[in-house]
Amino acid sequence: MRYRENPSWQSVYLDAVRDFLKSHGIADPKVRITLILRIDLEGDGEDEVLINATNYFSRRDEVPMHAPKRGSYSIVMLRRVVAGKVQTQLLAGELYSKADASNAPNIYKIPAVLDLNGDGKLEVIVHSFYYEGGQTTIYRCEPDKIEAALSVECGV
Repeated sequence: MRYRENPSWQSVYLDAVRDFLKSHGIADPKVRITLILRIDLEGDGEDEVLINATNYFSRRDEVPMHAPKRGSYSIVMLRRVVAGKVQTQLLAGELYSKADASNAPNIYKIPAVLDLNGDGKLEVIVHSFYYEGGQTTIYRCEPDKIEAALSVECGV
């Protein structure tokens, strides 16, 4: 297993995040990548890339207590080659193409990537939290789908 964090070829992933955000309604995204992991999730010798990006326009990179600003986001993306083509998929997160006064936003982070069930494939653990609680979800990333295998939440 190869594990690399914050590689020097980050500009490719800045463009990938920018394109993803634009395709989801954020016209002029301010891209802030917090983590890049290039790792073989499926045990097939081909690396996948996990990208964590968050921008809530806060000074201390905190989750806001109330409505996020237009263009805010916190996402975990998976980039991989499927049938010879690079695909970028949302693993978890939220995006705000316009301000949303009805929502308490979350920050999404990857605390670990582990083989939790011993099948030789890695599961992605994502922790999300907002000002009154949090959630941890384990994701399986199969070649044809991404699914939440287990989730636990605590909060108001």
